[in-house]
Amino acid sequence: MTKLVVGFSKSGIFEFRSELEMEMLTTERLRDYCGTVTNTEIWNGFELRPDDVIVTTPPKCGTTWMLNIVMMLIYQRVVPDAGNSKDAPWLDCGFRDRKEIAEFLNSLDRRRCIKSHTPMDGIAYGREPTYIVVYRHPVDAHFSLRTHAGNMKEDWLDYMFPESESEGFQRFVNAPATDAGTDDLTLASFVHHYQQAKERKDNGNVHFFHYADMSRDLSGQVEKLARIMKVPLPQSLRDEITEATSFKQMRKAVESSERRFHKDTPFHDLADFFSSGTSNKWEGRISPEEMETYSRRIRSLLPAEEVTWLENGYQF
Repeated sequence: MTKLVVGFSKSGIFEFRSELEMEMLTTERLRDYCGTVTNTEIWNGFELRPDDVIVTTPPKCGTTWMLNIVMMLIYQRVVPDAGNSKDAPWLDCGFRDRKEIAEFLNSLDRRRCIKSHTPMDGIAYGREPTYIVVYRHPVDAHFSLRTHAGNMKEDWLDYMFPESESEGFQRFVNAPATDAGTDDLTLASFVHHYQQAKERKDNGNVHFFHYADMSRDLSGQVEKLARIMKVPLPQSLRDEITEATSFKQMRKAVESSERRFHKDTPFHDLADFFSSGTSNKWEGRISPEEMETYSRRIRSLLPAEEVTWLENGYQF
């Protein structure tokens, strides 16, 4: 049986360690993904720790939202903008220095949170770390990403979002998944990400969350995550984290951050990363016929009950 060591580090950060931490974990990784903003080669040789928390989601499904909660649970206190690229770095980000990110992660003596958008067949998977996946209605994610691309300084994603919203939506629905992974920004790549997570769910360390559930009952989802991470969550801390990770407060934290208009941020206005947080973003933007085309397509890719969860949430 693995001996667990639970306590606080010198910096006051809650730690959950095990004797396995000094050992090299057995992991598997089945393929590479390389797209406009992703390059997974950095996972080769990157050593995971048993207490790592890997948050991997399709884009615009609540990634930063989840990262904020994870990091506040690790810090055991509210830290505004805790899910930023320094505290919870995006390891396989194609437009950043990935070796530098890996070196930073390896230097940490606290529990690590690692961000990715890569399907689970493209990242290092082991039985000990904790993997968090978050999903959202795919059509909401598509339109949220369209707004997101318009806020980017570089035009990396513009070709995927032509001026015609109808044309862009047709591409989203019909284009295939490729070796670019979620950089495809298509329904097929979204579903593939979900399927790869589901394949590993029965191992017990891949945990599913949904944007709609977080919107409906954030306090309950914070409690669920604390149980998964096996960290203390007094009621006072639960309430503080719930308040601090409301959409309004997360945007407010970035609005007052020195990172908002920093030259190194890829966005014109980092606060617009939190553009609205609403659902049903397609209303008034695509026709009922186009929505029906989407419905037929996703039901050709997944069983009906899985489509229902992917679109609406509730416990999985």
